[in-house]
Amino acid sequence: MEFHTTQVPLWVSLSFGILFAIVPVWLIVRTIGKALERAHFPNPKAVQRKVIGFFGIYFTLVGIVALSGFLAVNVLPPRILIATAIPLFLFYLLVVPRLKWFQAVWAHVELEELIFLHVFRFVGVYFFLASAFGNLPSTFANIGGWGDVLTAMLVFPVLYLIRQRSRFARPATLLWNIFGMLDILSVITTAILVTRAAIATGADGIIEFATFPFCWIPAFAPSTIIFLHILIFRKLAASRVSTPQEA
Repeated sequence: MEFHTTQVPLWVSLSFGILFAIVPVWLIVRTIGKALERAHFPNPKAVQRKVIGFFGIYFTLVGIVALSGFLAVNVLPPRILIATAIPLFLFYLLVVPRLKWFQAVWAHVELEELIFLHVFRFVGVYFFLASAFGNLPSTFANIGGWGDVLTAMLVFPVLYLIRQRSRFARPATLLWNIFGMLDILSVITTAILVTRAAIATGADGIIEFATFPFCWIPAFAPSTIIFLHILIFRKLAASRVSTPQEA
């Protein structure tokens, strides 16, 4: 049986697999734990273990399906979106908000913590690496890579403004959140357009991101990022970022 793995050098594949499997989940679990502790929720570590277990099973199943080659086909709509990203997003929207521990997290999580989660979008560097080794179209790599990296970089000045209670904190947070949301939507749109062109020309398109372990990016990142941006919009609507005059 042939396994469908990435065609980039081994060090790129290994570093990505290790970092992506650990860093985003660790950031999410850490944030959940802090919020549950503030809420005095019973046994927050049990909740953290469940979240780790969920993502562990999800990443494993996605990896197995990707290794089989089922996802590495240029079709519209892309199989990886239909089989992984959309179900995960629906799970976030329809199931997660009903969970008691999530309700406790939502009531006690800080806006800054939700924003800081987006530092995992430095993963955009791997768009450039995949393109540099000829495994990803440069147009798609530039749109996805620069958008994610800039969003991650801008996390720090936005957090600084919030912590300083600057009068620019709220508009800066709103603009950053809009930019981050538009970035991920543009990546999805570009992926579909590139795939359509690849079908017409017989090119590889973005098949590299349907192979293991890069498959974890489209399977996890779009749904998670959009959900986080929605939460930040809701947090902004429900509360106000303090200014010096309001402090």
